[in-house]
Amino acid sequence: MIPVWRQLAIPMTRALWLSFLAIACSEPVQPAFVMPKNIEDARGRLLVAIPEGREIEGARQWMAEHHFQCEPPMPSAAEAHAQICRPEATAPADAGWRKWEVVLLERRGRLADVQVR
Repeated sequence: MIPVWRQLAIPMTRALWLSFLAIACSEPVQPAFVMPKNIEDARGRLLVAIPEGREIEGARQWMAEHHFQCEPPMPSAAEAHAQICRPEATAPADAGWRKWEVVLLERRGRLADVQVR
């Protein structure tokens, strides 16, 4: 005869492993994006939020969600196109990044690089 504690331990161990597996396979919660105060830190922080290789429309949508309005791609003889994004009027008045321009460089429909001026 199997002891009572052993009968209860097997289903509890199985449930515990399944819960660990569910937690391990879930995506980590990312902190909300905050535009840095220093312009030198902006490119690095933007590339984490909008990774290189992402479709350019997704990058433009992300910029719109964060109070930037992107212009249509500028014509270029090279294969890379630049899209300038400027802060919208809805951006907070005291935001230091309100005077910045973010340039999304596109190559073959995907984000190639980000520049901040």
